[in-house]
Amino acid sequence: MKTKSITTIFFLFFCYAFCFGQNASDTMIVKNINQLEWHPKTTLPPGAVSAVVYGDPTKGHYDFYAKFPKNYTVPMHWHTFECTVIIIKGSMTIKRNNAADVTITQGGFFTLPAKMKYIASTSDECIFLAHGENPFDIFYENPKDDPRNH
Repeated sequence: MKTKSITTIFFLFFCYAFCFGQNASDTMIVKNINQLEWHPKTTLPPGAVSAVVYGDPTKGHYDFYAKFPKNYTVPMHWHTFECTVIIIKGSMTIKRNNAADVTITQGGFFTLPAKMKYIASTSDECIFLAHGENPFDIFYENPKDDPRNH
């Protein structure tokens, strides 16, 4: 009897939360990769494009897809804050000073620690999803590599 009462209370609580806890303004965001609006990534060398799918990378709490073409390289650079990355298509090689190169393949996950200096390169087209909780930025070790300076 006690178990039946607990089950009934749980069921009623669940029904209340489901029926009355929903907010009419709640929206589900759905963006399939073939429907994305790709835009040139002006902070990277020519050829890279991106599509923001959630939030605002300049403010933080964001997700965006990026696409690097075949044989693409982003010269030595770093980001102020950590971000996480999932490779959707292709692969990316991360080169760091005094560390072995690391290649992340399709489906792979990696973190980019805050202020870690690295070179990112691809041999084939690479599509990835980046997520961050803080504003996304990029600083080049050599200011001549920064396309914003041209």
